[in-house]
Amino acid sequence: MTMVVSRQRTFADTTSLLSDASRATMLLALLDGRAYTASELAQSANISPQAASFHLKRLVSANLLECVSRGRYRYFRLAGPEVGQLLECLLAVDQIAHPRRIETSCPDSLRNARVCYSHIAGLAGVHLYRTLLSKEWLTFTGPQLALTGAARELMEELEFSRYRSSPVGKPCMDWSEREFHIAGELGILLLDSMLDSRWFLRGKDRSLVLTEKGRSRLAKYGLHPWTT
Repeated sequence: MTMVVSRQRTFADTTSLLSDASRATMLLALLDGRAYTASELAQSANISPQAASFHLKRLVSANLLECVSRGRYRYFRLAGPEVGQLLECLLAVDQIAHPRRIETSCPDSLRNARVCYSHIAGLAGVHLYRTLLSKEWLTFTGPQLALTGAARELMEELEFSRYRSSPVGKPCMDWSEREFHIAGELGILLLDSMLDSRWFLRGKDRSLVLTEKGRSRLAKYGLHPWTT
């Protein structure tokens, strides 16, 4: 009986959170799978940053959102696919609030592919992270990322053995895409090896230019074209 009452209270608490139009609007803005700052979510819901921070704190406490820190910035994203499924059901309700579009301030030349510290970022980096995971060529070992045996042909072509064995990486929140790309030693190795193999060339500022060779080789492994 106690467990049933507890579940009822949890359900009631969640529905109470979702009944607020501002919170629901911010949650719906996150349905695109990206992560945004409190200020950006405030703009999407047309509320003050202070009000957004209050609502976001409650949503994180209820395990509907997770907060990812990168330097001095804090990004908020849906806590998991089940939250997205719940929100999809809400979209069937009439008169539901629609969030304002959150625009990126990143120039196209940097958004496509760029260097973030010493790893590949932008659409290229996010697509690599997402696709390698979906192909099970990349996996989590605890909090760290590692390539699996299924990626052996790719590792051999990029001559990973020249660097170091079994490099590990970590997810890094991408500034323009608000999804993760690969950082850490593995991220550095991917960038260095693709530059050495001339799949990418360094462009102006921090931009990376994909070569015809790189386009062809990435396509061979199902890692190109990049999708948003």
